[in-house]
Amino acid sequence: MTHDAYRIEILREQYEDSFESAQEHRSEGRKQAAARAYADAAETLAKLDEASDSDRAHQVQRLERAAEILERGEDLEDHFKRNQEPAGGSGPSAGGGGPPPGGGDEDGEEMRAQMESFIAETSTTWQDIGGLDDVQHDMKRAVALGSIADKPDAVTGTERILLFGPPGTGKTLLASAVAGSLDATFFKIELGNLLSKWYGESSKQISALFETAAELSPSVVFVDEVDSLAGSRDGDMNETSRRVLDTLLAELDGVEKGSDDFVLTLAATNTPWHLDSAIRSRFPKRIHVPLPDVDAATEIIRIHTVHGGVGFDGHPSAFVDDPQQARGADTPERAIAKRCVDHGYTGRDMEALCSAAVNNMVTRNNPDLARLVDDSVKRLRSHSLEVGRIQPQDVAHAFATTSPSLPEEDVARFYDWDDEYGSRT
Repeated sequence: MTHDAYRIEILREQYEDSFESAQEHRSEGRKQAAARAYADAAETLAKLDEASDSDRAHQVQRLERAAEILERGEDLEDHFKRNQEPAGGSGPSAGGGGPPPGGGDEDGEEMRAQMESFIAETSTTWQDIGGLDDVQHDMKRAVALGSIADKPDAVTGTERILLFGPPGTGKTLLASAVAGSLDATFFKIELGNLLSKWYGESSKQISALFETAAELSPSVVFVDEVDSLAGSRDGDMNETSRRVLDTLLAELDGVEKGSDDFVLTLAATNTPWHLDSAIRSRFPKRIHVPLPDVDAATEIIRIHTVHGGVGFDGHPSAFVDDPQQARGADTPERAIAKRCVDHGYTGRDMEALCSAAVNNMVTRNNPDLARLVDDSVKRLRSHSLEVGRIQPQDVAHAFATTSPSLPEEDVARFYDWDDEYGSRT
């Protein structure tokens, strides 16, 4: 996987985290915290635009506008109702965020516009993904069989694929690669926006989504964290959630019953064992996306260190606790990556590990940094930070303070679920 592809994926995840945090803070009445999170989302979205050569300046402006309104202590919903402005909660794969249309057939165009706001630009292709060869092969074969129209009835394909595995393993990037390689319209669904109170009736939104995807065929609809939308109906599910699930099931059944329009539905989950059995059955192709391999882990380490302006100082073997881990590693990054893979680190765990190592380096080179807080912000702004290179002691500190987020038994659980429900080529 190339550096640019990983950077885009990481920026997208950072944007989504900030946006979701803003939504949560706003729903709980923490306006100042929501304002900061919206501002962070706007800044990250601008970086994502630059990295992916996209243009979502209007969405950045809406996020910034939301941050300004909340910072003044106003309520977003009240403000938009008074001024008839679109809401600020929007992003590359988010809904428009404004109050829902008033209802009726005359609102069809507005509904379509809302659905088109889920379209995400992607230039990612299979060539941008390093490693995960078995996963790529399974996905390519499934997509090929699902795309070919002229085949005997006995040769079946699928237009529905479920990706499951630990968080931070590249499920979103794989979905982007499918859309980019097919030159298809890419709908990336954020469940928090699809089910938002702004939209009112979520079931209608789901139906409109698949209708729009068919109209803009070929399309790829990617539903992330599908377990949040499609938990077991045997559990404690309210009537609204039940209607949403029933609508999703009906739309999934209808995708392959349509005309010649091609709509590939991809779903992802970090907890496949929570899926309703009916949802599971609607995705005949279920592919396990495992933790990053050494190639992928090396790129992740590089993005958060070398490509961020901070290099390493030391022989690769000095950065691992077992000399065997350094075998074949020609750089500290690869040695660290091998150590991470051996200990079961996810992509996000590696990001945290790099942050801890960099922060330890900064502390070493700036021992009086905490004291500077007593100075004015103006003086802090002009302070020259001493930045050196990451040394083995920094990485040792990072490993001592940053552990894998998934215990071995949880990782094993994905393999067990794969054995029971996963697809075989």
